[in-house]
Amino acid sequence: MKSKLAIYLSVLAMVFAFSSCANDDGDEASSPYAYIKSFSIGNVKSSYPAFTATGKDTVIVKTISGSSYPFVINQASGEIYNSDSLPYATNLSKLVIGMTLEGVAMIYVEESGAYETFSLEDSIDFTTPRDFRVTSLDGSYSKFYTISVNAHQVEPDLLTWKNVSAGVSPSPEKAMEFGDRIYVFGRLSTGDPVVVSTKYGENVVWSMSKTLGSLPSTVDFSTMHLFNGTLYVLADGDLYTSADAENWTVALQGYGLLAIIGASEAEDCLWFASADNIYRREGAGVLSVFSALPDDFPLYGVSTMSYALSHNKSIMRYVLVGYTTKEKDGSPKVWSMLSTEDAWEKYDNTGNQYSCPALERLAVLRYDDELYAFGGKGTAEGKEVEAFSSFYVSRDNGITWKAQTDFYQTLPKELKGLNIPFTAFIDSDNYMWIITSDDNVGVYRGIINRLGFKK
Repeated sequence: MKSKLAIYLSVLAMVFAFSSCANDDGDEASSPYAYIKSFSIGNVKSSYPAFTATGKDTVIVKTISGSSYPFVINQASGEIYNSDSLPYATNLSKLVIGMTLEGVAMIYVEESGAYETFSLEDSIDFTTPRDFRVTSLDGSYSKFYTISVNAHQVEPDLLTWKNVSAGVSPSPEKAMEFGDRIYVFGRLSTGDPVVVSTKYGENVVWSMSKTLGSLPSTVDFSTMHLFNGTLYVLADGDLYTSADAENWTVALQGYGLLAIIGASEAEDCLWFASADNIYRREGAGVLSVFSALPDDFPLYGVSTMSYALSHNKSIMRYVLVGYTTKEKDGSPKVWSMLSTEDAWEKYDNTGNQYSCPALERLAVLRYDDELYAFGGKGTAEGKEVEAFSSFYVSRDNGITWKAQTDFYQTLPKELKGLNIPFTAFIDSDNYMWIITSDDNVGVYRGIINRLGFKK
């Protein structure tokens, strides 16, 4: 009897605390309704690591507006949560909340093992989900809720790496996701081209290498492209295609092709270059001469990117990075063209300290809407650098390239200083792969955390 009286008195006290939230159309003291209408949080602090201008570690404290993170109320399941998580390192231990409701709310307190009254003016610890009970003003009905305040558990902008397998043999020259597998192409010491593969997913188990007898030993795997579900690669000036990565047939001969310089499924076209011309091919049609080959145009060690403009998705931008000699000496050249233009344009980086780095086995990938360059030892930003020292990122489509000097986006530390063969690619789940043949180094897969967040 005493416990029932205590509950009645506590509910009666809460009637006055939440009287403004009660049903306005009837007798407040006899309302049979009990539910939360809305829930919100006040402003909250978030602290995250950063660097000062002199490179020292520091912590930045930022005030996060609670109104920017609306809460979902599922009346059927009794769950309340914010679907858009608060920033990493947000302090959830002292949150001031706001709610409107029918009835009187109480919060479950673990220490006492009971539901207790609370004040909206006091802070509440939401580091773990909290249970609430809402009781109707006439005491006839109670509804229970679990309220979760979600915050990211990892730094969203941090590029995290995982070693997923030992090295791939033979020495890798090109890798890509094709269908439900990842294929790595290379060649034996005899020069014979081979391929290994693994089922796409978390478990990386490489197949035995398979000799590609339908490709000549002179195949240039660096030219390989995936276009409309078909693989394309060049060998001795001819174009070969494959629907399964293992069996190849000649698709074009007689053009003396040296590079595939662009591919766009959005435009349904491939771009090629020979020693004399630039060619364009729509779908599976014939090659047409687009223009004579410009001076200083890259044909070797070429990396290509094609993507729609952010402000006009109907216009494609092509970016081409590569060398003008087979030896891949000198500085890499960067060329670009929009799909609305009638000529490729060279970026003149004369006097630009932040031109594309000249690195051995230079890899250039488009990742997180930016261009990433990295590789072996070489020259970058006007000085000599060791292998895998850092990413060089271009945010202006290839004009300037600056080293990533913070701790958010770094290469695997195990690779630093190792001048070893490797290949790299981006898969359909936003993971960056770096594949080596060295068993002591192996294969790494990394992702910027926020690119892996599920919606």
